[in-house]
Amino acid sequence: MKVSVIIPAHNEEKLIEKTIKRIYDIMTKSGYNYEILVIDDNSNDKTGLIIERLSKINKKIIPIHKKTRTKGSSGLGSALRFGFKYCSGDIIIPFMGDLSDNPKDVPKLVNKILDGYDVVCGSRFIEGSTIAGYPNLKLLCNRIYNRLFAFLFHMKIKDISNAFKAYRKNVLKIAKPKSRGFEITSEIVLKSHIYGFKITEVPVGWRKREKEGGESKFGSFHSPRFIIFKLVRIGFSYVKLTLSLWFKFLSSKIIE
Repeated sequence: MKVSVIIPAHNEEKLIEKTIKRIYDIMTKSGYNYEILVIDDNSNDKTGLIIERLSKINKKIIPIHKKTRTKGSSGLGSALRFGFKYCSGDIIIPFMGDLSDNPKDVPKLVNKILDGYDVVCGSRFIEGSTIAGYPNLKLLCNRIYNRLFAFLFHMKIKDISNAFKAYRKNVLKIAKPKSRGFEITSEIVLKSHIYGFKITEVPVGWRKREKEGGESKFGSFHSPRFIIFKLVRIGFSYVKLTLSLWFKFLSSKIIE
């Protein structure tokens, strides 16, 4: 089976080369048939130039440039959905461009797919996982969202919201994700649950992005402005997603 690793990147010139090289090393050592797709999401720094240079050195690296009329990132969901169109692999794994995910955990995800699962969630909150530098407010919101998901949808998965997952390609074709933001990671797994796909999770490592990469997107969790505006918007998008899929879930149970 072929593995497609998708790396969404917006203005990651300081970390993207290191991220790609780490992924390349682990994929090569594992002996996979693979490709690395890097989504340059509206970057206005040297991210695009770096991935173009690396692609000329290694054909496994595929640069994809997503440009929009608006400034800034188009959103994680939009970037991933754009990348999904270009994947040729049977197994698809999103991987964050700031190295907050651990490349050494990729084989754990792949092996579980090979064991017969359709979706494998990388969990930061089960036995065997590690987590470092996670902002307290972000952690509180994360646990509330995940427990709400688990309760409403009768799931045992502890970390539905983590982007670091592995999917069989046919899961994405059937799920047809529509989210533009980070909630896409929950949308796909919740739809997979509703449609009856086989889901499991494995422990993974997560750490705060390296200092050389600058402030993370969630670094402003200490900012009152972020808490008042952006956090409320993120929460609203998750609640909206949860309610829309919950009714589909209830309908599927009635039909059964």
